[in-house]
Amino acid sequence: MLVGEMTWPEYEANVKKSVIILPVGSTEQHGPHLPLNVDQICPAEIAKLVADEIDGMVLPVIPYGYKSQPESGGGQHIPGTTSLNGNTLVNVVLDVLRETYRHGGRKFVLFNGHYENTYFLKEAADLFVRDAKDALVMYMTWVDTLEDEVVEEIFADCGFPGWDLEHAAVTETSLMLYFAPDLVRTDRIVDDQFEVKPTYAMFPADVEKVPKTGVLYKATYASREKGEILVKNIVPATAQVIREEFGL
Repeated sequence: MLVGEMTWPEYEANVKKSVIILPVGSTEQHGPHLPLNVDQICPAEIAKLVADEIDGMVLPVIPYGYKSQPESGGGQHIPGTTSLNGNTLVNVVLDVLRETYRHGGRKFVLFNGHYENTYFLKEAADLFVRDAKDALVMYMTWVDTLEDEVVEEIFADCGFPGWDLEHAAVTETSLMLYFAPDLVRTDRIVDDQFEVKPTYAMFPADVEKVPKTGVLYKATYASREKGEILVKNIVPATAQVIREEFGL
């Protein structure tokens, strides 16, 4: 299932028949309580569970993403956030798709864990299928299959701020408490948010408006139980969408 742990004969025996999932994340600050690799862990771990349901393959996660934006990720000014230019990210993803296609892969899922990656991953997919005309590529984030009822349940005690502000907050903290509790500094979990959220972007960014913690919403409302609820909803729903689109 995990390409990085396969031998080449094992890879060769599976690549032509499998749906191949490429998790794409970032190395980005996630407040004082979460590590820089949150956007790598969450999509990679969910991808493994999905692949187990559909008998798929999971490529090694791409650990860098597009530049953190102040209004959705805190911004580039916070130490540790290490990002790619947009054209670099497009070309990295495009190269991985083309190489895997060369090996015989034809069914791909770009599984995104970083809000700002979205349109660059879609661009890579679009450029790829122009040449690889017998390939199919699905783009999705781990929140895309969440049912409205689950979102309401998760945010019943604090209100849903929108996915752009759900950074280092309820869902990401809950998933990390579920997948990697040893990496969560529970004594440093804080609530924070914009006093006034920008409705436009300025360059250079006005970093004084960004919450100093890098947390964009109420992380103290996170729990391992919420993480489990998320996973138990996301995994089967994502697997079902993949089965439908790829005719499994």
